[in-house]
Amino acid sequence: METAWRDLERRSLLRNPFLSPAFVFPQQPPPLVVGAPQLLTIINDQGRWLAAGLFERVRGTRQLPLPHLRAVRMQHAYKTGMLVDATHRQEVMDALWDFTHDQGLHGLAFPLLPIRSPLACLLAERCEREQLAVITDDLFERATVKVRDTGEDTGVSVRRAKSLRRGQRALQKHGELAMRFRSCSPHDLSAVEQFLYLEALGWKGNAQTALACQAAEAQAFREVALGLASRDRIRFAELVIENRVIASMCLLRSEADYYAFKIGWDPQFERGCPGFLLAHEIRQRINELPGCERIDSCAAAGSFLEHVWPDRKLMCTALFTTTRWGSIAARGTDWIRGQFRRWKAPAVEQPPTQSQESLGEMV
Repeated sequence: METAWRDLERRSLLRNPFLSPAFVFPQQPPPLVVGAPQLLTIINDQGRWLAAGLFERVRGTRQLPLPHLRAVRMQHAYKTGMLVDATHRQEVMDALWDFTHDQGLHGLAFPLLPIRSPLACLLAERCEREQLAVITDDLFERATVKVRDTGEDTGVSVRRAKSLRRGQRALQKHGELAMRFRSCSPHDLSAVEQFLYLEALGWKGNAQTALACQAAEAQAFREVALGLASRDRIRFAELVIENRVIASMCLLRSEADYYAFKIGWDPQFERGCPGFLLAHEIRQRINELPGCERIDSCAAAGSFLEHVWPDRKLMCTALFTTTRWGSIAARGTDWIRGQFRRWKAPAVEQPPTQSQESLGEMV
């Protein structure tokens, strides 16, 4: 099962380390636990996996008041979707639509989906062909950085650039400042332990939201790190003063895409803005990451990473209806919600949800 899953991951239309078995298995609850995510697979006659995704059946949501499938966000996952064999995409769509019809399901919902991704385009094209509704909510832009963004500080304001230089000078007073990339192995978990330690400092530790605050979560992360490291799919970017690591960002890899899973820094050096400086150094040295084309920040809108990483990825909660009744219900619900928003705040312009027509322009 794990071998077939990993093989599909390499062939997938949408890269996503959060759907890797190395990420899912250490966190997976027992299959009989109520509410546990279910693995949906599409397998051909030769036993080759053509698609896989983690879903839950829901009776209805604010987007669709009828039974449908909703992609499950594993804990600490910052993107959903499903793995689809890029060379058999139409076969997968046919099988997926047949399955939802047979099961009495009226749509597929994906929280935190990149709306311009190949997977979103594929699903939207199927809906357009069958004249079914696509509804998107909660749109926001997420900071990213690409290899072409190295060198020039394009996108960094003059004020922010001055702040970075000021922070660098403040940190250099404590000793020689450097940035490095490290991985881990069963014989050397120092980068993992350093990351867990730093991530638990400051407000995350006080709020008990850091990985290290729960022994089970910390152990699951160690297993995730080792599983990804065995295939060269994890790096830790570290900001170092002399031999002391003062900031660490965990980067998960999926082919040419890296994902900034989490970051931690020592609040003792807060005056030097170690998080900002580390992100800036990663941008300058992104070409040192093996096979990297871009890094997704995995951050919410308004993150500090927007000040140093100039590109953006449009994210949303997307619903793709798969039946006529589902389409009618979704459109009607979307219209009612729109009317309610206008009635509730008539003086404030509300960002509209994206209908099928406007989605076509976006993708």
